[in-house]
Amino acid sequence: MNEEGFHILIVEDEQDTAEYMSTLLEIRGYTTSWAYSGTEALEMLDRACRQEDGSHPIHLVILDVRLPDLDGYEVCRRIKNDEALKHVSVIMVTALHSTSDKTKGLDLGADDYITKPFQPEELLARVRAVLRVRQMEREARQRAIELEQSQAQLIQVEKLAAMGRLAASIAHELNNPLQAIQNCLHLVLKRPLPEPKRRQYLEMAQEEVERLIRIVQGMLEFYRPSKGQRAPIDTNTIVENVLTLAAKQLQHGQVTVHQRLAPNLPPLEAVSDQLKQVFLNIVINAVEAMPDGGDLYVDTGLTPDGRWITVSFTDTGIGLSPEEQANIFEPFYTTKTKGTGLGLSVSYGIIERHGGSIEVHSQPGQGSRFTVKLPVSQPDQPIIAPRERARQQMK
Repeated sequence: MNEEGFHILIVEDEQDTAEYMSTLLEIRGYTTSWAYSGTEALEMLDRACRQEDGSHPIHLVILDVRLPDLDGYEVCRRIKNDEALKHVSVIMVTALHSTSDKTKGLDLGADDYITKPFQPEELLARVRAVLRVRQMEREARQRAIELEQSQAQLIQVEKLAAMGRLAASIAHELNNPLQAIQNCLHLVLKRPLPEPKRRQYLEMAQEEVERLIRIVQGMLEFYRPSKGQRAPIDTNTIVENVLTLAAKQLQHGQVTVHQRLAPNLPPLEAVSDQLKQVFLNIVINAVEAMPDGGDLYVDTGLTPDGRWITVSFTDTGIGLSPEEQANIFEPFYTTKTKGTGLGLSVSYGIIERHGGSIEVHSQPGQGSRFTVKLPVSQPDQPIIAPRERARQQMK
């Protein structure tokens, strides 16, 4: 551990003691500051959090229990209850020797304690131990942030891949209204038409322009990088939007869609465009699994206990072998000659982070059914995915 990277705040009203501790720590390479009172210490911590000039934040507070204004226990409580300061380590220093005095600071969130008088070696050992743990926690948080960023990038890449798979159908979808607009304008500009007829053609052109706008807005909404913010959504609306987006792909693949959407489903607390991405990926896979056309059954429902919403996609395609089902959600695994093999893996991760699950049931030659299961959010019970729950417990 490199001591030079750590800044320690000593909160002590006795100047001789503060200078003694500061000298011990600075000889070992630590940077130190001194606060005379609890109020001054909190002000220094607050300023350190707000600085943007690249100066060192405060990593550890060595906090005397007896101070002239706020006592050390109250200062510790405020540090650990402040969202911006709670990751700052605290070592309590006390001349009191009762067990209750020692444990009080620990109960308030202090990382360790030391009693006066203390040996220099003991102070330095406790400082090293506390900072070593804090450094490991910071590294773990950084890795979690990097993993989250990587997952967001992967989701966006897979979105682009999904749009690429829809490209031919989307081009056809755009071409139809453009052709209609061109024909209407040609007639208006090149033919001597009575005013009612001219107006009719212009209104037809306007309708086609509005249709183009809806198509492009749908594409942009799907393509736009997710903010990752959850909001109440209607499951059936998400399913219908996805089927609209994939309409041309389904038509070209000669796939007939059968919707059986349960009415009055409770809202989900979810990132809507991420769920769209999952459902669209499953729909496109279903079309590709039916090269000669077929039927796609889309069902939504609520489990009997009212805690889960289910969305299932059942196709009449070629089906999957037991081996393919066992590996279908693994990264880079694919049963097709084209593609990254990441679509269902990314989809699995998205559903897991929403606290849900995704399952497949299939038999070769008899089609496949993909079922997405998502928890209905409760007002006092926010959805927390398993990995996020573990991360919160780690802090």
